[in-house]
Amino acid sequence: MRFTSLLSLFLVASAASLVAASPTPQSNPGDVDSEYDYVIVGSGAGGGPLACRLAMAGFKTLLIEAGGDANGNVNVSVPGYQAVVTQDPKLRWDIFVNHYKDQNRAKRDPKYTYEVGPYQYHVGPNPPPGAKEKGILYPRGSMLGGCVTHNALIWIIPHARDFDLIATLTGDNSWIANNMNKYLDRVLTWLPTEPTDPTILLRDLPLAQHLVGGASAAGVSVPLLTPLVNLGNLLLNSPNNRALPNRDAYEGYFQVPLTMKGGTRMAVREHIQRTVEAGFPLTVQTETFVTKILFSNATDPSTKPRATGVEFLKGAYLYKASPFYHPSNAAAGRGTVRAKREVIISAGTFNTPQLLKLSGIGPRAELQRFNIPVVKPLPGVGTNMMDRYEISVNVKHPEDFNVLDGCHFDLKPHDKCLTQWLTKPDILAARGAYTPDIDLSIFGGPLNFQGYFPGWHDFAVRDHKHFSWYSLKAHTRNRAGTVELRSADPLDQPLINFNYFDEGTREGGADELDARALVQAIRQSREALKAYYKYPILGGTPWTEEKPGPDVQTDEEIKQYIKDEAWGHHAACTCPIGTDDNEMAVLDSEFRVRGVDGLRVVDASIFPDIPGIFIQSAIFMISEKAADVIIQEAKNETKRMF
Repeated sequence: MRFTSLLSLFLVASAASLVAASPTPQSNPGDVDSEYDYVIVGSGAGGGPLACRLAMAGFKTLLIEAGGDANGNVNVSVPGYQAVVTQDPKLRWDIFVNHYKDQNRAKRDPKYTYEVGPYQYHVGPNPPPGAKEKGILYPRGSMLGGCVTHNALIWIIPHARDFDLIATLTGDNSWIANNMNKYLDRVLTWLPTEPTDPTILLRDLPLAQHLVGGASAAGVSVPLLTPLVNLGNLLLNSPNNRALPNRDAYEGYFQVPLTMKGGTRMAVREHIQRTVEAGFPLTVQTETFVTKILFSNATDPSTKPRATGVEFLKGAYLYKASPFYHPSNAAAGRGTVRAKREVIISAGTFNTPQLLKLSGIGPRAELQRFNIPVVKPLPGVGTNMMDRYEISVNVKHPEDFNVLDGCHFDLKPHDKCLTQWLTKPDILAARGAYTPDIDLSIFGGPLNFQGYFPGWHDFAVRDHKHFSWYSLKAHTRNRAGTVELRSADPLDQPLINFNYFDEGTREGGADELDARALVQAIRQSREALKAYYKYPILGGTPWTEEKPGPDVQTDEEIKQYIKDEAWGHHAACTCPIGTDDNEMAVLDSEFRVRGVDGLRVVDASIFPDIPGIFIQSAIFMISEKAADVIIQEAKNETKRMF
């Protein structure tokens, strides 16, 4: 197995408030037409770019988003505020998942969470009496642009194998990686990406000392007396350099590119906004929760069902995962909208299979258990779920890192870092700290990052003394995760089980291979920490390891730490593309839901195998590909008519 060390400055901070920003043009509920060419459910990485491209092609398109527009919310503009988006009750969904079905085993994770009151949580052992078991927090965003508007902005393009696999599996050569590159080029016409300016390290030599240590551990020759000479040039290397020979297998040291422009987040939300402002026929309907896909011929076994539209509830904070949920929120009532051509579901890995099942598409026994009329039995819906495994090594210094001096993450007048971000040009790191086949990647940054739990954002930056090396296993082998209905109520969260390690896929020793890879990653992180002491010329202070801790040394001890505390945040593959003879395949190679007409899925759930390393780039690319497929099909239909 190959190991690639991807080491980078990864600044994560938090704060909350509002700043002025131009609004996204949208229709009011009374202005929405009853019929469109295409109705797209979900405005994130899959649905947002697709809606823009269809509208640009002249098709009357409705883009439906359950959340609101985060217009004016500084959390979605300042890259360093990425963490607070997962805290903001206006923008977040508190989704809880099970890493293990065995809850006693799951509770070994100190991130295990209990609900002690409505949307009030206790994290860790010794919950108060009456506390309700919830599991592990899996942050999701509910806003225009979806989770892209609250993610960590990291932009690393997929590996060739991620698309070649689909081409081989389906026999559809349009998925070959060389062909998919044109969709990457198309994405980059509207998506700006740039790295954090490495000159910011000149303000904090002890922090630079950690990164130099990481470079040394990655096999880079770093002079002991002049360690900064080459560090700046190293951090200008991009992991997305398509001209690099054998890029996917290249072991190196890189600066992480981010989806931002001039130190400000720019992604799907802004692309949607520009498309509407340009006058293309795109209607964006926010605060609209789709509850069901409508079909014609649904009860006639002799005729293929066809998706004709969707039912929805109108109102803010309708999903029970929202901290502001209340039954009265849906006071605006129900509605329907029709699609003349197609309905496209882009609701994400969890909510897409939930919506399909609620609409009668899924495993027959599960639908019947909830008295849902079966439109098309597809046993693969909500299965095959995959995710990364991630784990960290955390150390603490006796003194703060200078680069975070004045960063209070609370948007009060004393938050000098925000003032700097708001007032300075994006030149030579003047905006400061708030501008932030490779199988294993290791990221470094001045924060105490240990995964996700209620309040993780505040915990990670509670002080400025911590540094973390955090590892991510890109191509995991576990595909045993499931998304099942909890009830027939569309506002209920589904039951999400990841079935980690030996509770999941074990064929060929898959669980052990994944665990061993992460053991190797932790040992590599510790090598980087040891190498830190090779460069005392930079003035760093001693550190103390807190996680896994000095008592965790053997492979078995490290493996147990990993199994107890690993996490993920790139869930995918719950409605996989596959071949006609695979009963578990939900989609064909053109995103069409099998057994029905007029219905496609375009989001993270379509992959048969999880793409590496960070998933948003792969989803953007398949969104652009879906647009090509759909537009070409519409053109062919027009030719046949004439």
